[in-house]
Amino acid sequence: MSTPHSGEPLHADPALINAFEVLGQKWNGLILHALAQRPARFGEIRSAVSGISDRMLSDGLHELVARALVTHTRLPPGPVAYTLTADGHALAPVLDQAASWWRSRAG
Repeated sequence: MSTPHSGEPLHADPALINAFEVLGQKWNGLILHALAQRPARFGEIRSAVSGISDRMLSDGLHELVARALVTHTRLPPGPVAYTLTADGHALAPVLDQAASWWRSRAG
């Protein structure tokens, strides 16, 4: 273990930088958490994520689809359902741990 001021340079893990590009977006983690419960339509996600605007939800879903964390499927007669991919599901425990950490701090 290094001691303070040991002269070793600090560095940011590139993988963590990439993870925070996704999870650092205010709404993305909440969208992923909602979809971890079950596939849902746009309006259902909007209801689950309190305070999100239609624009922010749309932007977040587009980003999560582009990053292969969420897929969308058109259902007959036309609404779209959003579902987590395997990579999206892999984030569910991380989001649960973050929520547990916060609850433990809030005491």
